Amino acid sequence: MRILVVEDNDACMVFLHETLTNIGGVSRVAIDSASTGEDGLQMYKTAESSDTPYELIFMDIMLPGIDGLQTLEEIRAYESNLQLTESQKVKVIMTTALDDSTKASRAFFQGGAISYMTKPITPGKILEEMKKFGFM
Repeated sequence: MRILVVEDNDACMVFLHETLTNIGGVSRVAIDSASTGEDGLQMYKTAESSDTPYELIFMDIMLPGIDGLQTLEEIRAYESNLQLTESQKVKVIMTTALDDSTKASRAFFQGGAISYMTKPITPGKILEEMKKFGFM
């Protein structure tokens, strides 16, 4: 499984990386990291054109430059241009320190996110979400 973590907070980045690496039942996990929406978008596009696209992205909403919601919408536009089917599109879990229903609605309805997790995030919550969406 190949995962991209887009997070500008170093502590959150390390936490997600360590948690995803140590989660039981996930074998051969490759985790890449980006600290800006622009870098995350470029890494996604590069991976999508390779033999090993990302299966899952953890995306923070508040990022320098383009935010996580804009990045997600750019990813979805790119997938539309490639004419990917729903099953071929990357699954995205949004993470945020904000408990904001407007941003959550935008993540789900405009961005097609599969989940919206409010920080602080626990390893148990990550495991629960991974199981819910068939990654374990």
